Amino acid sequence: MASIQDTAYPRLKSNPTSKELITLYTPTTDELELAQRVTRRPLTCLNFLVLLKTFQRLGYSIALATVPVSIIRHIVVSTKLPTSQHDLHQYDASATRKRHLPIVREYLQISPFNQTAHHAMIQALEMAVLSKHDLVDLINIAIEELARQRFELPGFSTLKRAARTVRKQKTEQLFQQVNDALTVEDRQRLDELFSDTTEVRHWEDLKQEPGKPLLSRLKDWTERLYWLSTLQLSQTVLSGIVPVKVQHFAAEAQTLDSSRMKALNPAKRYTLTTALLTLQYAQTLDDITEMFIKRMRQLHHKAKASLAL
Repeated sequence: MASIQDTAYPRLKSNPTSKELITLYTPTTDELELAQRVTRRPLTCLNFLVLLKTFQRLGYSIALATVPVSIIRHIVVSTKLPTSQHDLHQYDASATRKRHLPIVREYLQISPFNQTAHHAMIQALEMAVLSKHDLVDLINIAIEELARQRFELPGFSTLKRAARTVRKQKTEQLFQQVNDALTVEDRQRLDELFSDTTEVRHWEDLKQEPGKPLLSRLKDWTERLYWLSTLQLSQTVLSGIVPVKVQHFAAEAQTLDSSRMKALNPAKRYTLTTALLTLQYAQTLDDITEMFIKRMRQLHHKAKASLAL
């Protein structure tokens, strides 16, 4: 699950440093002039400035009652304007705040999150999901694109829901793509891995990690490689799917036992199985190569010793 803390979604620090307070939350001369033009009372002027500076920092508006006291205190000291907690709560629920928001957006040149912004977010996610799978990465890309186009950020739940929806849609398309690329014989061969009656090796054997590639177990690895080679499908089956997604599918397959795999939608089951077969074959081939290199190194060292003798 992606949490807000894992992403680039901007949030206010509860205890900003003195340098951050001065750099981020000190109103400029232009901002003070704007606040004085659009407000009449000193309290309202201060509330407007807190709204402006926090919006400027976050890219979206928040209730003033939730702004850390240190930020409000710094703006109070900087502007010598009065405030009270009661006034902050009143401002949050007032029509004055609603009237101030468009002014703040216009000053910061930020457009509200509307249908155009939602479309831009979805487009960015649809492009990103072709090469990314992690939900945090997708959310961060959506945030970056909305900020680039100067749109106000929506709530974090909106971003997370959009990222999860787009990823699900694309993933289901990939499942169907793999399913369509399989022949009848391919499906039968994959189904045999989950059969309780066949004599061929089963799903748990495929998931099993063989351990360290020791020279003494070279025969076991060779037998495993041969078995995996009989299950390999055409390379076109996974064509167009980036390695990071193949790795994700294989990792998900590792967590599921035979009964849970059989309960999956066939397209998803075939995709997860094919991904795991591909990665397990590649890993076994790498292990055997490592064993071969170790064996050749040993022979080389023995030959040098024999030559010296």
